Amino acid sequence: MSDRVRRYLGSRKNIAGMAGALAGVGLHLAGLIGDVWPVVAVGLYGVGALVGPSDPPPEPPEPRLTDTLRGESTALLRRVQGQAGALPEGAATVVTRILDAVRLVLDRLDQVADQETDRVAAPERLADAAEIVRVELPECLDTYLGRGPSTPEEPAARELRAQLTLVAERADRLVAQVPDLHVRRAEDLTREMRRRHERP
Repeated sequence: MSDRVRRYLGSRKNIAGMAGALAGVGLHLAGLIGDVWPVVAVGLYGVGALVGPSDPPPEPPEPRLTDTLRGESTALLRRVQGQAGALPEGAATVVTRILDAVRLVLDRLDQVADQETDRVAAPERLADAAEIVRVELPECLDTYLGRGPSTPEEPAARELRAQLTLVAERADRLVAQVPDLHVRRAEDLTREMRRRHERP
């Protein structure tokens, strides 16, 4: 049974039509209509289905966490670009590189399906990416930009650079931990071709 038929059987219009058909059967059993009751029942089914209310539109599917994180990383990038003048030299570039790495990881996580071990590790990698986008980068930026006017700029800038270096290293490790399936497939094909060509 197709999904379309299954959905119709559970629809409000079908239920209203069935109620009409049962009313036709009831009229027959009550002796109000004779041998034409099947026609009446079908007709009442049609009327019920016609005037019955339509089902409400289905709820839109919730966005995937990878898509949500892509949106949040884009918003964070725009924020950094808008405040680049208030950041130490090179900080915006490092943040951009980190977010590029996170987006690469998110793209790869969308494709992780071939290997069981990759699928098992995917939620942990996704949590790492979320922590970078939602916690670590905002925390670094907010701490620097929210410093008081009496706080010397150079020590704060030095700390921000050190923090961003740590986050960048984590992002790089994350990229290395999430496989590129296209590269893996190409490597598998290369090994298979070598095996064939080296066969005596």
